[in-house]
Amino acid sequence: MVIPEVKRYLIGCDLAKSLDFTSFAVIEMVYETKIKGFVYHLRALDRIKGVDYPKITELIIATLQRLQQEPGTTDGPHICMDASGLGAPIRDYLLQSGVINGLIGLYPVVFTGGEAARFDKVTFNYNISKSLIISNFLSLMQRGRFDYSPGLDALPLLQQEIASFKYHLTASGHTGFDAEVGAHDDLICAICIPLIIGEWQFPVPPEYERDESPDLYESIPDIGAYLGPY
Repeated sequence: MVIPEVKRYLIGCDLAKSLDFTSFAVIEMVYETKIKGFVYHLRALDRIKGVDYPKITELIIATLQRLQQEPGTTDGPHICMDASGLGAPIRDYLLQSGVINGLIGLYPVVFTGGEAARFDKVTFNYNISKSLIISNFLSLMQRGRFDYSPGLDALPLLQQEIASFKYHLTASGHTGFDAEVGAHDDLICAICIPLIIGEWQFPVPPEYERDESPDLYESIPDIGAYLGPY
């Protein structure tokens, strides 16, 4: 039996006020037989500043429409966005635009404290701690399942952000990851959001070989796969 290639694009968005940076990432998610799992290739990374919500929505939709023309994709592209506070209006604009359908999903993520993750059936948001989001990113890098195009203009800025992230324990004993005071984390968040959605919402299809390493899937919580209007 010939098994078709699984490939999809994930659009990551970290949204902010007009005076702060809003960042976007395009990640190609492809199944690789050698590792028996998905790998993530960072294809595009950018940040903007001083742009209002309607224009940001237009940029996301334009990117989505361009990626729809890419050959060989099985579904998507999917929008994986920060919906914390200021991201909520963008989420609502996207829903009103009519671009979300059966093949294109919208995954709004709200950063929370601690080490928890759950799907909110009232807001339709994925409430996930930043600790889990960053830990997933680091795990994928260590396993060689995440890479990036060396020619990306924003790559030096991303490397600065990665270097500025520090591990610490909170007063309640939970693991925390935060950027140093005054440092930005918009680029890394735009990447980390689609990575964790990719891991949790798009498992390896049953007809494909899957890496069954004991520690590979144990950190994936049962937050539920929502199949509603988003």
